[in-house]
Amino acid sequence: MSETDEIKEWQTHSAKTKVAAVLMLDKIPFSYDEENGIMFTAPAFYVENLKHRLVCAYGCRRYPEINEIN
Repeated sequence: MSETDEIKEWQTHSAKTKVAAVLMLDKIPFSYDEENGIMFTAPAFYVENLKHRLVCAYGCRRYPEINEIN
């Protein structure tokens, strides 16, 4: 990770069990509630890689919607 990689907040309601499992494997802290779904912090390149891994390696049928929290 370089100095220009900004850590951002993200949230998702898509493929919650698979997203949570991969975040736990990667030791990324996250929280969950019914209203906001899964919320975590990570750089943008990690989130793009996470989406790709979920489809290619963890059986998601389509890329999950993971949105940045402003």
